[in-house]
Amino acid sequence: MIDVLLSFAQKAGKKLKLMQKNVEQIRLKEASVASLVTKADIYVSNLFEKTIKQHFSHLNYMIIDEEKISKYGDNIFDAVNNTEYQFVIDPIDGTVQYANKHPLYGISIGVYKNAKPLMGIIYLPSLNELIYFDGNKAYHIENCFKKGEIKTEMLPKTKSDSSVAFWHSWMWKLKPCYSLEKALFFNYFSAVSQSFYALTGKAKAYCMNLKLWDIAGTIPIANYLGMNIHEYGTSKIYDKISPEFFNPDMSVKNHCIMCYPSEYEEMCSLVEPQK
Repeated sequence: MIDVLLSFAQKAGKKLKLMQKNVEQIRLKEASVASLVTKADIYVSNLFEKTIKQHFSHLNYMIIDEEKISKYGDNIFDAVNNTEYQFVIDPIDGTVQYANKHPLYGISIGVYKNAKPLMGIIYLPSLNELIYFDGNKAYHIENCFKKGEIKTEMLPKTKSDSSVAFWHSWMWKLKPCYSLEKALFFNYFSAVSQSFYALTGKAKAYCMNLKLWDIAGTIPIANYLGMNIHEYGTSKIYDKISPEFFNPDMSVKNHCIMCYPSEYEEMCSLVEPQK
């Protein structure tokens, strides 16, 4: 299964890099410049659907796709409970950056079995960087899908050595005790990019309030590496597609922090959700 998904990522990434030279915008899903949809989003979405149907039609599955989520209405959890496999994709995470020819955008692919994380891929095509978890091991590939690519096995850890943290500044605020001696917060406006840097040890945490497809590829990888997506204030771990953690539109029910468990309390001492 992972080989099929990696092949899909390669094809999708190649096409995205080509289409980025002349981005064709379609619409805004909401009254926000951040809700942009391009022809490239739709292309990758359709290619994913075709790929899954071609290779996995023998499975009892569903696809959760940012661009096609509306077809489930408020009944998405019924569909989850009635299928064995859930393939989740964000065709382009960071469409605004993509449309403006910035490199920090990515593809997120998550495979869930009975609503629990099984495999994950996060891919940054313009940077030629990819991480995946195949259900047994995790790998980081630099210069991926090119000659001379470097593939490194990623091993679980218990803490980060970085002082960088990511957040959505319109959803979080710093507590009075915060100081630059403890952390430096960035926002790249791309969940895949920010997850990538946290998972590869270039950031210590990611304070988020997102939708499932934004983090679908991240969750399986993070869990294997020893990081978790913790619900702020309760430390519950987001590890299942269920009404306990997600709303019907697949947004997380509460603010979350992705970090190692040993660093969760420290992060909670630095930031809190906006009212």
